[in-house]
Amino acid sequence: MEMKEKTVVIIASFDEISFSLRDEAKTWLKVMGASQIDKVAFRDSYVLIGQRGLKQGHAVEFINPMKENEEYAAPLEKKGCFPIPVGPLEDSSKLLGSLKEIKMGSELQNCGLETACEGTTIQVFTGDTDSVMPHVCVGEKIEYIIFSNIKLMEMSLRDSIDMEEFLKGLHEGDIVIAVINDDASKQLKQGAIKEMNSLGSSAIQNLGFRDIWYFIGQKGIKGYSEFEEISFASYDGEWPKQIKKSLCLPRKLRSLKVAPKLGGKRNLEKREFCKLNDGYSEFCDTQRVDDKLEPAPLEDKGTENDEIYKTPILIIPGLDHNALARTLETTLIQPGIKPELVTVAVDEQTPDHGQLATLFKFQNISLASVARYEDKMNSAIEKFFSQTNSKYVIVIEEEIVLTPDFLHFLSQCLPALEADDSLFGVSAFNYNGFETTSGDKTRVNRMEDFPGLAFLLKRSVYELQMKSKMDKCCQQRSWDSWTLKQSGEMLVPDVSRVFRLPYQSASDDDSYLENLFYQPRLTITEYGAKIKNVNSLKSSSYEDELKKEIKASKPFPLKELEKCSSKTETVELPSKGSTFTLYFSDKDKDRKVFRKLCKCFELYSSAGKPLKGLHKNSLRFYYKENTIFLIASTSPYFEIKSEDVAV
Repeated sequence: MEMKEKTVVIIASFDEISFSLRDEAKTWLKVMGASQIDKVAFRDSYVLIGQRGLKQGHAVEFINPMKENEEYAAPLEKKGCFPIPVGPLEDSSKLLGSLKEIKMGSELQNCGLETACEGTTIQVFTGDTDSVMPHVCVGEKIEYIIFSNIKLMEMSLRDSIDMEEFLKGLHEGDIVIAVINDDASKQLKQGAIKEMNSLGSSAIQNLGFRDIWYFIGQKGIKGYSEFEEISFASYDGEWPKQIKKSLCLPRKLRSLKVAPKLGGKRNLEKREFCKLNDGYSEFCDTQRVDDKLEPAPLEDKGTENDEIYKTPILIIPGLDHNALARTLETTLIQPGIKPELVTVAVDEQTPDHGQLATLFKFQNISLASVARYEDKMNSAIEKFFSQTNSKYVIVIEEEIVLTPDFLHFLSQCLPALEADDSLFGVSAFNYNGFETTSGDKTRVNRMEDFPGLAFLLKRSVYELQMKSKMDKCCQQRSWDSWTLKQSGEMLVPDVSRVFRLPYQSASDDDSYLENLFYQPRLTITEYGAKIKNVNSLKSSSYEDELKKEIKASKPFPLKELEKCSSKTETVELPSKGSTFTLYFSDKDKDRKVFRKLCKCFELYSSAGKPLKGLHKNSLRFYYKENTIFLIASTSPYFEIKSEDVAV
């Protein structure tokens, strides 16, 4: 506002001023000494005699309120003299600190681009929180520039109408550059939004509280503009990530038939969940809070009727909220997943787990609160089996992250499981799947222990060996080995299809788990790995293949075992892509020799705990691009050993 210091101002209202008087105008009146302007209501009469720099409250002011049942307020008529100065004066610049006007900044070479361009160089900056205001840099080659001083930060209805009228008055080919900082959503009316849409905006209608946005559009564009970006504020009102773009603007904007992807829309359901619940710092991170929660489509449509995509999934969470969110997220990204088949077991003391399951469109079952995870798991399995008639059930324990290949892997194993009664199920986790002892992504082995963690289980096994017996067979964590009455085996991949987060416990008794879960592991990360021995997983076929492979193998160079006690040397093999067999005598119940060999190759071995991954007293693993068999003298495969092979 162009007005000299100490200028005297006389204002008298006519009809209605409260509706269209903006906050900025009210601030100016207060700079002239007004103190009653905020009290002026609909069709009140108002008179002001003030002076620029007049201390607030010292202006001459009168208000005539409009009375009830009257169409207008009574007119105000005042006569007399007033002094000059009207009252005590101050430096008005101190009083105008809250006003934000458009100002010309310093020159910016090429508006931030390294070199000039054929079009017009432009830079848009949405500002930094409320400390740095937005700016727009416009280079040469534009005939004229109109800076609109519409104050969007505290936008009134009148501002929105003014902007609408301004946009309607544009001429064909006119280019509009718009930048929003802080909140412009409250009073942004449909008319103004519609006008921006006509200029090519695809996102202005998505603006919410404190979102920031920039847009460059053109009058007459027949589709969407490519120059637009929106950054959403966090669910707790924190400032969004700033936008700063330098670009080359053509005279005629390219028209897009399909709206560009601008980071999607707000995930309102997820935002509401994050507002109400603590402990989900990763899931509710401001950079991820608007991520869509959508099931991954099946890439191979020819397999959509496979049994695995009809199999119900039970997720049994622990206490870690972020870990549960990770499990649910990686479950949802399984190609072909059907959310209605996924159920989360919810402790009655953690209702937010049920809310989280609902957010993913998963089901949930409520369980009575228990102190031990083992008891929760047993209760969940029993309740889940009682509510489904499915031939198979997939169980996922706490703190598990699934790789995209999880369901695809299980699907390949199902035919063998269906055809072989000696198989109890399929595990996606190999206890010996460390970085140094696994690596064949195409291989599946039969193992006698029950790996657990993330597994597919036959209903027949549950009915015969676990139902009403969970307190006897399965009172330990699955990694401590469940003891089922009848013998059987599990199918286990050489390279795991799930990752188990490091186990944290304050108990010294759990120190052996560091050996199990803290050692670097190999986990497949891509989708679609094909299993080569899928047709030889039935017991008889598997045995034939195994014996054939052992017979054709090379003797393990025993001299290399001397390095087992070394802290600096590791076992080396003379070739790659070969199979080596190491026979050894081990009739001790404690399997001392077997354990020493496991430690030598850095396989799992812990005092007082059973060895993992055995098949008929033999252990197969992948080591430095070779396959190695450890065969104890108690194994039936020991008979394959040639007489000239040393033990």
